[in-house]
Amino acid sequence: MNKGEQMADILVVDDDELMIELISDLLIDEGHDVRSAMDGHAGLDAIAKAVPALLILDMSMPGMDGYKVAETLRADPRTAELPIIAFTGLDTSGDYDAAYKAGCNAFISKPLNPAQLIEVVERFVQKVA
Repeated sequence: MNKGEQMADILVVDDDELMIELISDLLIDEGHDVRSAMDGHAGLDAIAKAVPALLILDMSMPGMDGYKVAETLRADPRTAELPIIAFTGLDTSGDYDAAYKAGCNAFISKPLNPAQLIEVVERFVQKVA
């Protein structure tokens, strides 16, 4: 990263604190600004305050799951185009289909593969000079 470059504001919504920490550390090492929320409602509140450049969203959370969060965001003109990466331990074709149907743009399965995370994130965010 060149001096003066800023990376993207990324929001991570996951009910697993250790997973948030791991993802955050990886993305911060890449130069991104990372915010987090521990559940779907808190994620929507964080987005209402400041729409991020990218959302990494756990699909299986208690309360409001990631599917409902994605559907809510797609229904709002302010966030309808927000890139959403589904992140889940569920890894069947039905899970992929459900995530895409809810409005997710990409799918990463757990356990986390750091190289895959960085590659998928870089598809959606660009360096800002």
